[in-house]
Amino acid sequence: MKKRAFLIPALALSLTLLFTASLSAKEIKTLSQFPMSGPVGSLPEFGWGFIDGMKWVNGEGGGVNGKKIKWYLEDMRYSPTVEVANFNKHCAEHSPDEFIMATGYITGGLKPLIDKVNKEQKIPWLDGSYSTEIFGSGGGRTKYPYYYSLGATYGAQLKTLLKWIKDNYKGKGKPKVALVYSPTAWGRDGIPEAKAYAKKAGIDIVAEIEYPYSATSATNECMEIRKAKAQYVIYHGYSGASGCTAIFFKTAKKILKRAQLMGTHYTTGRMPILVCQDAYDGYVGVATRPFCDAMPRSKTPMDNPMVKMAHEFAKKYRPVEYKKGLREKNAIKDMFLYMEGLTYALMLQKALTDADNAGDLSREGVKKALDNMVWDFNGMFDGKTFSYKSHTIPMLQIFKAKVKLVDYKGKKVPMGAVVPISEWINVDEVEW
Repeated sequence: MKKRAFLIPALALSLTLLFTASLSAKEIKTLSQFPMSGPVGSLPEFGWGFIDGMKWVNGEGGGVNGKKIKWYLEDMRYSPTVEVANFNKHCAEHSPDEFIMATGYITGGLKPLIDKVNKEQKIPWLDGSYSTEIFGSGGGRTKYPYYYSLGATYGAQLKTLLKWIKDNYKGKGKPKVALVYSPTAWGRDGIPEAKAYAKKAGIDIVAEIEYPYSATSATNECMEIRKAKAQYVIYHGYSGASGCTAIFFKTAKKILKRAQLMGTHYTTGRMPILVCQDAYDGYVGVATRPFCDAMPRSKTPMDNPMVKMAHEFAKKYRPVEYKKGLREKNAIKDMFLYMEGLTYALMLQKALTDADNAGDLSREGVKKALDNMVWDFNGMFDGKTFSYKSHTIPMLQIFKAKVKLVDYKGKKVPMGAVVPISEWINVDEVEW
């Protein structure tokens, strides 16, 4: 009888240990997708930054309380179709209790995946989209509970620029603003919110112009803006590296000599310095990340901890690519792209570790961790923290470009940077 009494608890203990071992044996799996090639050109820096970041996370970074992440990386080629197909493939291949977090990069992929992510899979999804429709007041955590953006919406970006105009305008009457945007979903994003805020703030929108990516001239557009007597021009929905951006800025500098050129996140940075050259001087724009790559790179300020970390990673893991010139193959042409990939790796580690610390390393546990997250993002915002309650990282800073042409090996080349002219602004706390 005593022997039987001993066997029962021993068997129970064995089963408990076996169950615990099976739980601990489960892998932590994540999927990330970046536009590393395709219509936007060759942008391998996204992937390089993420790969280097994840290597560090699983090594020196300590993983998730010592547990390693089995991460998957896909090139979604800036195609919503590819992004959706990649996600569906990984959902089919991995069990929900192991595959607990995903990341993407564009609005076009978010929309067709709304039901798949938010209702069927219920998996936390971090994205590079700044869609006002999905992450603004009409969407957000109530409508799309598993979507999280890594930046403030385009509506908030445009309103921040308009508020800067309102606060800094010294002229008579109402300030006059022209909106120039691409004929795309991205370009139109935030325009209704901007117009509504302009009306409330006493700003006249005197021109609205759709300017195509395929443009070979911007003379007609700039003449229309001059005729409308616009004092400010907000340029939105374009890459700072595109040819149409260079054409517009160079034309505007000739025709709109007194107008202040302004823009949103993707027109604020290093690449516009290269393509627009001194026509970019004086530009005022917002960005969701600190400026991290001056021309030349050696002049980049390293006082921001996240910028310093990104450069240290690139020097350590990609020394050849970091040192190569802009025109060389496989060069890190813009450290912003590299740093962006790195930020995704750090965000994955932070969310997964917070969930593990709470004792719930599952999809729902990660969601709770993100909803409750308050973080300074490794000092990215100069010590300021953000709350993820709105499902966006609501931080913006206003920058001004300082660019000049200098002689270098017999050629005129642009040198300069965009420098902050405001502190970090938490748009969730602004009284619009």
